Amino acid sequence: MVKGCCVHGCTANSMSNTDRNFYIIPKEAKRRDKWLRAINRAHVNKDGSVDRNRLWSPNSGHVYVCSAHFVSGKKVNDPCHPDFVPSIFPQNEKPSSIKVDRYQRAIKRYNTESETQRTTARKKLKLLDQQSPTNIMQFHSYVKSPDDHDSEHCDKDLSCNKAVQMETHPVDPSLEESDHEREMLFDEIENLICEKNEVLERVKILEKLMSVSSLHSDSVEGNDERCKMMTGITWGVFIHLFTFLSTFIKSSSTSKLPPREQLFLTLLKLRHNLTFEFFSHVKGIPKSTIVDYFWKWMDLMHYKLKFFIRWAHWADRDIINKTIPPVFKEKFPRLTSIIDCFEIFIEAPKNLLARAQCYSSYKRHTTIKCFISCNPHGAINFLSKCWGGRASDAEIVRNSGFISSLYHLPGDQILADRGFTLADDFAALCSAELITPSFTRGKKQLSAREVEISRKVSSVRIHIERVIGCLKNRFSILKGTLPIRCVQSLKDESMEESFSSCDKILTVCAALSNMGQSIVFHQ
Repeated sequence: MVKGCCVHGCTANSMSNTDRNFYIIPKEAKRRDKWLRAINRAHVNKDGSVDRNRLWSPNSGHVYVCSAHFVSGKKVNDPCHPDFVPSIFPQNEKPSSIKVDRYQRAIKRYNTESETQRTTARKKLKLLDQQSPTNIMQFHSYVKSPDDHDSEHCDKDLSCNKAVQMETHPVDPSLEESDHEREMLFDEIENLICEKNEVLERVKILEKLMSVSSLHSDSVEGNDERCKMMTGITWGVFIHLFTFLSTFIKSSSTSKLPPREQLFLTLLKLRHNLTFEFFSHVKGIPKSTIVDYFWKWMDLMHYKLKFFIRWAHWADRDIINKTIPPVFKEKFPRLTSIIDCFEIFIEAPKNLLARAQCYSSYKRHTTIKCFISCNPHGAINFLSKCWGGRASDAEIVRNSGFISSLYHLPGDQILADRGFTLADDFAALCSAELITPSFTRGKKQLSAREVEISRKVSSVRIHIERVIGCLKNRFSILKGTLPIRCVQSLKDESMEESFSSCDKILTVCAALSNMGQSIVFHQ
């Protein structure tokens, strides 16, 4: 598109005058008004009459002024510069180079100001700030407000015009000093803005440090190693877990912790078994609120994550045959599960009957006992309810519902320790084969065949011990002595819950353990 100059009497265009630049009339209201007044074209009405009382304003947004109408040959955006507005027109064709010289001298005087005058201006600014802080804030907003950007240009333009007038007219020295002090105030305000930005950056750093010291989830964001150390799961698993569970949580404006921090606190409790008093001290929240948060998320995870522990994942024997590790397949080609029982220390109940039922002669302590099963890959696929430590392993298995045709098919192989004398039960109820190491009872020595079978069984059955160890090491709440309130709470008793508090804790820990890596790898 051909660009043409809009100045009256100028015939320059981009086709014939390629050495010139063409600048569009600014859209900024005050600067546009200055340009139009300098161009000084008459306003033409719709009927063709000329109205000299109105300022000409083009309707099109593509109206240009060529570079010949500027002193330096180009447009300058500095309000103090003569070329901030075009000034050379047919009625005034001589370039006003003296204006440029005056502008340069004014800039030079500003740049050569002594440090003494700058210090004096800072002292005056400090005194002014102490005497009238409201005025200085108004002055600051007046200088730096985005909406009054042109006012700033006008002030600078006025100071430059005064500096130019000094070349030809005598000026009061006090006025000149006040102009310089005002320029110094601009510098001081710029320094204060820079200091404010630096302080804000330091505040952000301190807030990040505070989040780390206050057990905040942001301290492990994006770092799998730190998140696994703090919660037992990686950061990616934590985010997916929270995204899934948050759909079932109603957000409350009165909550003292956001939902993500509540889940993070719950996993910290499971991972490190820290006391509720410690969380209350660090977070500055009452202990009762911390306890409510913990059990709220435990109830939700127990209900929503149970599907991670169920036999349906391995009910298809074709899948088991395809994924079973080769080392296991050579020894036990139809292996589907490895079973065992483990115990967790608890506080001694006050009731003597309950204490007798929970006392374990093997551990010599009051315990709860749980039956567990894992598949050949080490994933937990069955978990019974908790029993008192006095109950035998065989009794727990019989009452857990594990010996059922719903879980086993004829010919399935199950590995167990010597204490599980349930081979006849598995054969009669589900036609599965229970394989245990050989007994030495009533024998002086095992035969070579029995020794070899026992060795093969032990080499594979040891993986259930690794699963139990991994579960306890990953979630320390299972290693310490559980308080009675974590075994069976008054709320569960009053509501006649089918699952006790310790059942929920074990189920959640097992489900979270299944979200991690397997303990058995393909070679």
